[in-house]
Amino acid sequence: MTKIFISAALFAASAGMATAQPLPAPPTAKFVASEAPVCETQTLQVYFPAGESQLTAASQAMLEDTKSRLEGCIIGPVSIAASAADARTQRSANHLAQARLATVSSALRQHRLDGARVERDIVTVVPAQYTVPQDRKVEIRVSAWSPEIG
Repeated sequence: MTKIFISAALFAASAGMATAQPLPAPPTAKFVASEAPVCETQTLQVYFPAGESQLTAASQAMLEDTKSRLEGCIIGPVSIAASAADARTQRSANHLAQARLATVSSALRQHRLDGARVERDIVTVVPAQYTVPQDRKVEIRVSAWSPEIG
């Protein structure tokens, strides 16, 4: 009786194989793996026109380029430090630096570069005594690494 069941099962399996489609032909083109992203910490400097806190088109393009370079990477902590040596007083320098930090933080979120946490800092300067009045930037440090599988 067992032999009959085994024979019937083998017959059914071979009948299914007879009606199966043939395997596709092997590929003729050479396989080229896509290039893996280089996931490493990026340091960027976003410059602002004097007295302003809006990103320029060049700064937006730089953030977009950074986003595309880090596609597929794990974004870790991000630190941003603003300076506003172009302001006339200490109070206005702090206010302008805060506005620049807010602008850059928003842009980082928009480009999904804000990572696990963002540390913000203001580089304190006394504008009237500062020797580099062109120092009106936000420095961004984005920590990134490759995802590990297994």
